[in-house]
Amino acid sequence: MRYEDDAIDSSEVIGTIQKGQAIDAHEPSGEDSISVLNPNVVTEVNFRLRNELNEIILTADQGIQKIRKTLHRYGFDLPAVYEPDREGDELVIEVNQFGFDDLDSNVYILYFMNDKGVYEFYAELGDDQRMDELLSDGI
Repeated sequence: MRYEDDAIDSSEVIGTIQKGQAIDAHEPSGEDSISVLNPNVVTEVNFRLRNELNEIILTADQGIQKIRKTLHRYGFDLPAVYEPDREGDELVIEVNQFGFDDLDSNVYILYFMNDKGVYEFYAELGDDQRMDELLSDGI
């Protein structure tokens, strides 16, 4: 039974949480890891991005939201500061996973409106080297 005198001060609890504490306790290492440092995770994220973006996309905002949703499933945060261009765009956005921004993770996004009036999107998660390849060669 809990009494009002036993109430927990939230500032005490929040003050004891360390950055990465949950990852150390819950994130396995090796092949079972969902860290971007695991190449299997990058492959799986890119597979899911292709599947998600293979549907009909009516607006540029809808496509960006699909990318954001897919990345979020794996703990990636796609900043909401990008305002999609209705004509299309090719860009690289730095993303972080679990709040860590030193993991060399980026998402490449290419989109445009096709002749049928719907958007075609391509997105890929990768490191700086892969982003340079995509930007110089295109898809």
